[in-house]
Amino acid sequence: MSSSKKSTLSRRQMLTVMGATGAAAALVACGAATPTAAPATAVPAATAVPPTAAPAATAVPKPTDAPTAVPPTTAPAATATAAPKMVTSGGKQLPADAASADQQVLLYAGAVPGPGQGVDAQITASVYARGGLADLYSLPLNRLSHDFDMVPGSATEWKVSDDGLKWTFTLRKDLPWSDGSGMVTADDFIATFQHIADPKTAYDFTWYWDTGNGNLKGLGEALKGTITPDKIGVSKTDDFTLVVETSVPTPYLPRLCIYMNPFNAKALKASGPKYMNDPKTTISSGPFVITSWDPTRWEATANTKVPDDVKPFFERILSVPYPNGFQAYQAGQIDMSAIGNAADLQTAITDPVLAADIRPDVGDFRTDYFFFDVTQAPYDNAKFREALGHLLDREAIGKNISKLLARPAYSFLAAGFPAANPEGLRDIQSFDVEKAKKAYADSGVKIDKLTLTYRDDFALYEAISAFYADSIKTNLGITVEIKKLPVKDYSAALLAKPSQILFGAISYGMDYLDPSNMLGVFVGNKKGGRHTWNDTAYQDLLAKAGPMTDIAARTALYQQAEKLMTESFAFVWMVTRTPLNLLKPYMKGEGTLPGKVNKNPGIAWPQLSAMTPYVSSTYIGNNVTKRTIP
Repeated sequence: MSSSKKSTLSRRQMLTVMGATGAAAALVACGAATPTAAPATAVPAATAVPPTAAPAATAVPKPTDAPTAVPPTTAPAATATAAPKMVTSGGKQLPADAASADQQVLLYAGAVPGPGQGVDAQITASVYARGGLADLYSLPLNRLSHDFDMVPGSATEWKVSDDGLKWTFTLRKDLPWSDGSGMVTADDFIATFQHIADPKTAYDFTWYWDTGNGNLKGLGEALKGTITPDKIGVSKTDDFTLVVETSVPTPYLPRLCIYMNPFNAKALKASGPKYMNDPKTTISSGPFVITSWDPTRWEATANTKVPDDVKPFFERILSVPYPNGFQAYQAGQIDMSAIGNAADLQTAITDPVLAADIRPDVGDFRTDYFFFDVTQAPYDNAKFREALGHLLDREAIGKNISKLLARPAYSFLAAGFPAANPEGLRDIQSFDVEKAKKAYADSGVKIDKLTLTYRDDFALYEAISAFYADSIKTNLGITVEIKKLPVKDYSAALLAKPSQILFGAISYGMDYLDPSNMLGVFVGNKKGGRHTWNDTAYQDLLAKAGPMTDIAARTALYQQAEKLMTESFAFVWMVTRTPLNLLKPYMKGEGTLPGKVNKNPGIAWPQLSAMTPYVSSTYIGNNVTKRTIP
């Protein structure tokens, strides 16, 4: 490796980074901005507003209280010879290495929803208003495996018509509602789709199903009030056969359907969606049923009426709004926690026990990147952009700045995401000082100063921007002034015409697991994208790939498009985030193991929710020692 490519920080660069971060600030993580399932590791405020008619509050355990030792196989008091119970209350046999049934309680630190909030995405005006134990109470049409493959949920299979416009979902016939009102049927899904198509009850992710994304036939017209919700493209051929029609071929529709958790049609009609929010009226067809809900705790118990593949090993899931989830984790009061700030991360990585519990997550496959306004000088010069693109030493950033919180990104689509090709694109934007100097000379640009503006929503930006600026100054002699803007101001400045940000830093994470979503942000501001790079060849590739049903050919077009975009140097890929969680070693099951594609050894997105089958196969192992079960 030539000296121009070494991934080390010079003394000057190290001083620049340390001055920008105060050493520890570079370690702070940032949460995702897309809808995710059951945010089990969220650290909420210390208090929550109670819903109407809440049960009497009980005291919240302090996160610094010493944990109470709980034997993993406590024998019944009546007899010293009784064997521990190894069958769940739903009659499901526990694995051989599991703790006894009384120990199968999952402990969270999560927010308890207040008035106006809900437990499933479609209930409230915003998907972000869900609480800590969300998305556990009905199976979506299909789900994601630990390796992000589509697997059956409420549907056993799905197929598309020859023209790609009509999807037929065959529903399972053995999935009962917990109130004894019957099985989940097509009517439940029809009612749910119509609920989000009604402008009076639509939520903030209706766009997810609208033209350009889900392409649900008639949805746009229904939301505008030009047709009634019952006229949208959702129907049935019988009680267990659901038909969904799209306005254009949408081969990724099944991937969207992991968020289609059905309401109970009868309860929805009788009481509206808030029936789910009251333990007295809640109905479930998923692995859990809500049993208590007050300002200090939120509890769900195993749904014993569903088939064995849906029944969980956990008897209960308990969410308590501890003021500090990290401290509660240390005290043995919860089983999972996010690492949310620099101090906690420093504590975790220097403590041998905690360090062994750290699990990186793919999150929403969020990639951070630098970008240029290619319509304004000097960034309208492709050679000048190339010169800057070869001066980002990602390996040094990973080693010295981002560390565990992000990994170097040489492409936009992260490893594991559909159509991702990180190794194939790795060399295009390689750190290479000689290439950078030659491209700068070839550009003919003569400039002394640039301004780099980052969106103030990720603590690593300050340090990475300072490091990048120093590399540009050192190798090209150009001074880079660094500015930051709050998210709201940044968005307005970026989308202004002309754009007020010529050289910036920002990120994007998926809304759904398909390249049409991630790559669609780069179609250009003339097509509704966020940037000024309006490349017609790129746009044509995306337009052609979107409706294709030949997945291999579709993937090839998306990879071709990403390569074209990377070669343009309109964007310089920075890092792909790896949010960090803590997971107790007694947490066991398929979802805790590394997969073939998703090599994360911990419970990854979408975490323990009905969107995944491993919510029903995770359990507490018999290696559990000290734990406080309220």
